[in-house]
Parts: sequence; structure tokens; C-alpha cells
Amino acid sequence: MAVEIEVSGEELDRIRRNRKEIENRFRDAEGLERTLKALKLRLLLERRERLLRKLEEMETNYRELVEFEKKAKEDRSYMLELRSELSRENAELRKRLGDMR
Repeated sequence: MAVEIEVSGEELDRIRRNRKEIENRFRDAEGLERTLKALKLRLLLERRERLLRKLEEMETNYRELVEFEKKAKEDRSYMLELRSELSRENAELRKRLGDMR
């Protein structure tokens, strides 16, 4: 099973400097277990950060959607009022036209 870990340049330098210590840890069962736990914790923290960012993004999108929906309802209401007003004006104009003939 291949495991891929992304590390920054700083971390890579630190790994290179501590290579002997890291190799000894991998030879030592307890060290290996500690290393695996540390890597698992790091992975979980990274996942949590990604999920928190995604949640924040979704919350922002939801707020925008709610605001858009509210604006759409207001626009619809305005358009219905305008339509009604135009209908009344048209009826009045037709009546005047009929009276002129």
C-alpha cells in the first residue's frame, strides 16, 4: 500500500536533517506507532480544515441563495403590481377610446 504525503519545503528540509532519527523510528516498533499516530492526527487535522473551509463556503452560498430568493420574491411582487397597474391603465384607455368613437 503506497501512502503519499504532501510536505512543504520547510518540512522537507527538516525531514532531510533528521533522516537518521526518522529511519531509527521506522526500525523501532514504538517509534513507528508514534509516527503513524502523528501522521494520522495530521491527516485528520487537514481533513477537518478542508471540511471547515467547505462548510464556510456552503454557508456563504446558502446565505446568497436565501438573499437571491428574497429579492426574486420582491421583484415578482413588484412585477405583479406593475402588471395590475398597466392592466387598469389599458382598461381606462380602452374605455376612453370607446367613448370617443
